[in-house]
Amino acid sequence: MKLLYIHGYGSTGNAMKAQKLQSMFPQCQVIAPTLEYDRLAPMEVYGQLQELITRESPALIVGSSTGGYYALCCTQFYQEAVWCINPVRDIVGTIRRHLSVGEGDNISDKLKEYEEFDKRVFQRLQPKDGQLHFALSTDDELLGDHQPLLTLFPNHGPVVWKEKCGHRFYRFDELKAHFEQSLKERDC
Repeated sequence: MKLLYIHGYGSTGNAMKAQKLQSMFPQCQVIAPTLEYDRLAPMEVYGQLQELITRESPALIVGSSTGGYYALCCTQFYQEAVWCINPVRDIVGTIRRHLSVGEGDNISDKLKEYEEFDKRVFQRLQPKDGQLHFALSTDDELLGDHQPLLTLFPNHGPVVWKEKCGHRFYRFDELKAHFEQSLKERDC
């Protein structure tokens, strides 16, 4: 069985969460590509993920922060459970407030690319009932209140709220039973 982990901005496919996911499920193959958010247009990253998912057929997708945003977007073509860990909801606003795009890049061009991608993909999402699962920090210092995200996707599945784990979701290990439940439901 294969699991896909989509890392956040400024991270890599070898991120701690990808490593922990592999240790949680040693019998599975965790696919965790390093995505070049700074260099590639959002549509290119999305295309890479679509190609990877089509080829590898993961049983579960887990995405964190910007990776959670892309995991949400993957519900346009992926039908299994998706776990989003503190996903970015307002990608343009988040880039504007918190992220600096790599040296030499023009941040306004990147913002325009994400504005277009957001209109073409994110704002048109219609995940199937119960497909989306969220693990959210009550103390997310980067994204703040996650209630607007839940309002966007009222047909979501379980939401796991955790305190004292911040945006990086330092209590990731505690999600194993929830991931296992999603995998069991898939096999029914």
